[in-house]
Amino acid sequence: MAEKIALTVDREKRLTNFADSAYLKIIAKNNGIWQCEKILPLDLNVTSTNELRIKIHAIINSINDCKILLSAGISGIPYYIFDKMGFSIFETAGETPEILEEIVSETQNNKKPLTTRNEISCTPTEITNGCYFLNYILLENKYPEITTKKALLPFLKTKPFISLTVLFSHLPPWLEADEYSQKMEITTQKNSKGILVSIRHKICGE
Repeated sequence: MAEKIALTVDREKRLTNFADSAYLKIIAKNNGIWQCEKILPLDLNVTSTNELRIKIHAIINSINDCKILLSAGISGIPYYIFDKMGFSIFETAGETPEILEEIVSETQNNKKPLTTRNEISCTPTEITNGCYFLNYILLENKYPEITTKKALLPFLKTKPFISLTVLFSHLPPWLEADEYSQKMEITTQKNSKGILVSIRHKICGE
């Protein structure tokens, strides 16, 4: 089977971060040469994190024979989904033959990726326009002194947003208080890693 890597690229087919990508370019190595196998459009113009998850799952299902992702930058929900679906994720500033070979070698030898995910965001990260994500489980493990209120209240009170998705080990009781439940639509979804909590502002009249 040919070695394959999926790259997040812009409209000029240059490597870029996931949020700015227009296409997912699949390259395959045949007879020692890396060649473009196919280019899939990425439509990241979404209005909710649930819509974003659906689109990412759809694109992953169309490349089920590729399990390596290369991007100039990826975080939040996209990173979480690709990681959960078994992808080896790498971040670099460019795509040279040497980098591609190192990626394949490290994947085959099950070594640590070129860029490790040691940087943990302490505040919600914008994934697409107006849609934010925070992995509070990772944040709490690294910085136990940062409570859910410290991590989220400044954002909820001052930041305009369409949707906010947070991965918790459990739903914080203060989010269920009238002060927030009456103003916001809060939905939860359990998975193997915790509870995904989606928060949106309620539309007037609801």
